[in-house]
Formats: sequence, C-alpha cells, structure tokens
Amino acid sequence: MAGLDVTEEALERFLAVGDGPVVLVNLVRLREGGRDAYRRYGEAVAPLLARYGAEVLQAGEPVRTLIGDENWDVAVVARYPSRAALAALVRDPEFLAAAPLRHEALEAGLLYGFDG
Repeated sequence: MAGLDVTEEALERFLAVGDGPVVLVNLVRLREGGRDAYRRYGEAVAPLLARYGAEVLQAGEPVRTLIGDENWDVAVVARYPSRAALAALVRDPEFLAAAPLRHEALEAGLLYGFDG
C-alpha cells in the first residue's frame, strides 16, 4: 500500500547522509475499526525493535492540537542506535511480514527521522 511502507529508495536516501543514532517520530491516523490491528502490529514489532536496539521513548494519543489542523490518532517516538539498525529492521523478513497488520490498521502515517 502506497504511503504506509518505507521504500527502498527512501531508505537509501536516509542512509546516504551518514550513520549514527536516529530518533523516529511516527504519526498515525487509524482506519475506523483499526485499533485492534494496530495493537496486534505493535505486539508483532516490539520484539523486533528490541532486536535492533531501538527504544520507544514515547507512545500515546494526542490531548489537543496546538498548531495545525491535521488530526493524528497516535504518536510514537523511538530512538535507534544507528541508521543502519533502522535499515536492518525495515528489511527484516519478520517486520515485512507484519506489514498487512499495519495496512489494515492505518489510514495514513508520517515518519520523520531526526539525528539522535
């Protein structure tokens, strides 16, 4: 599904600017009835995050919008030890196998990487 998966081209651009720790901010808009699929996706991905040394710094639902008019249902902020670790996760067959749950759950998503 377009827009819900990290493409190989985007990943290569992300890796080309160097390595080092990275913080990912993931904003999620759930489909109607998608909460259960998103919960199952989280359960499937949690051990993979640990495998690659990622740490979830914050996860939760918004309280209120202060700037902007976009609505998101969930935000997850995670820190990875390196861009290479993130790339390894995204390419992991178990992570790829969880994609149908993500597609079932999400209407839209944004994923931003910051030097961490």
